[in-house]
Amino acid sequence: MKDYDVLVVGGGILGLASAYYVKHLNPKLSVAILEKEADVGQGNTARSVGGYRQGIFTSRVNQVLAETSIQAFREMEETGEARLNMKEIGYLILMSRLRFSKVAGVVEEFIKTGKALLISREQLSDCFGLKTSFEDDEEAALMELEDISSGLFAPRCGVLDVDKLVEAFKKRCTSVGVEILTRKRVERLVLEPEKPLGIPSEPRAWQKTRVAGVYLEGEVLRADKLIVAAGSWSAELLDPIGVDCFVKPKKRQLFAVIASNELKNLLESRWDGGRLLPMMFFPNGLYVAPRHDEKSFWVSLTDDVGRAFGHDYEAEPRFYYENVHPVLKKYIPAFADARPYNMWAGCYSMNNLDGNPLVFKFLNCVVATGGSGSGVMKSDAVGRIAEAVLFDKQYAVLHGDVKFDVSIIGVENRRVDKEYFIL
Repeated sequence: MKDYDVLVVGGGILGLASAYYVKHLNPKLSVAILEKEADVGQGNTARSVGGYRQGIFTSRVNQVLAETSIQAFREMEETGEARLNMKEIGYLILMSRLRFSKVAGVVEEFIKTGKALLISREQLSDCFGLKTSFEDDEEAALMELEDISSGLFAPRCGVLDVDKLVEAFKKRCTSVGVEILTRKRVERLVLEPEKPLGIPSEPRAWQKTRVAGVYLEGEVLRADKLIVAAGSWSAELLDPIGVDCFVKPKKRQLFAVIASNELKNLLESRWDGGRLLPMMFFPNGLYVAPRHDEKSFWVSLTDDVGRAFGHDYEAEPRFYYENVHPVLKKYIPAFADARPYNMWAGCYSMNNLDGNPLVFKFLNCVVATGGSGSGVMKSDAVGRIAEAVLFDKQYAVLHGDVKFDVSIIGVENRRVDKEYFIL
C-alpha cells in the first residue's frame, strides 16, 4: 500500500474539514481520507437534522466555533461555491421555570446582544398552537410534563442541507489533492517504536512510540501523522491502545410526519410579520423540526438515562408511540393523530463532561471528536483547529480571521464552559 504524510480516519463532516485544511494549508503533503462507507458523509453526518444555531450556546467556545463556521457556510453560498439551502427559520427554545433558572444569565446576554428575544406563553399559544399549561390535565401530571413559562427565539438560526455541505467539502478536498479512499474500514491503529531495534514484541513499554499507520485489509497503511475524526466510533480505535477520547456513542432517533390537515395549517402558518414556523425545543428533550420544502415535520425526543451507550442504528417504532407521541400531542394538540411515514437512527458522539468538542494530540496523532449533536454546525472551525493541533501551532485562525487558542478544547489545559443547550 502507498504511504502518506497524513491519514484522516473518518470521512464525516469533521474528517472532511480536517483533511481539507491540512492539505490547503500544507499543499506539499500527501493527504488521504479513509472512510468505511461507500462514500463520505454517509455515516452519522447523513443522519443529522441539519439545524444550525448562531451563538445560542451556553458555552462561549461553542458560540465561537458555531458562529465562525456558519459564517463560512454563508460565504460558500454568497460566492456561489455551494447551494446549502440555508433557511433562517429560527430556533425556539421553550422554557420551563426550572430550565430558565439554569440558564438565566446567558439568556439575558443573548437578549442584550440581540441574538434572541423572549416570547410570552400567550404568544406561544396564539402563534404556534402550543399548550403551555397542564394545570387541569391529570394525564400530563402523571407524565410529569413541565409547564412552559416562555420561549427564547433566536432568529439567525435555521436549517441547511447536510448532503450539500458534505458535497462542498468533498469538492474542496479533491480540488486540493486529498485522496478519498472509501470502503476502507480501519481495524486498528498501529503502534511502532520511534527507533526500532528489531527485537520481538516491539514496541516495549520502555520504548518511545508513534502511531505508524492503520491496519486494514490485512495490511498496514503507513503515515507520518494521523487525525482520528471517526465521530462516535473514535473510542473503538483509541480504547485498545489506552487513549481516552472522553466520548461515547448515544443513539438518537428521528421520525418524519407528513403535514396534513391541522399540521398543514401549522406548517404553513406565519407569525411576527411573516416568519416561517421555527424549530422548537421543549424542556424535556422533545424537539420538532419543520421541513417546509418536504411539507413534513421531523420529531424526536432525547432519552439519556435508560438508553445504553453503544452503536445501534435501528429505528424503533415503539419509541415513537410510547415515548415521543404522548408528549408531542400534549404540547402540540395538532399532532394528536400524527403517525410517522419514515424513521431512522444515528449516534451522537457525546462528550458528557461539558458538551464541547475535543481536539487533542497524543504522539503524532490528533483526535477530533465530541460534536455532541452539533458537530455539523461547528465543522469548519474544528477542521481548522485539527490542522493547527497536528502541526503544534498554538493558535488556529478561524473564519473571519478569528484567532483561537487550540489548547482551550484540548485535554491537558481545557478551558470551556459547560453546554446546557444540547438540543
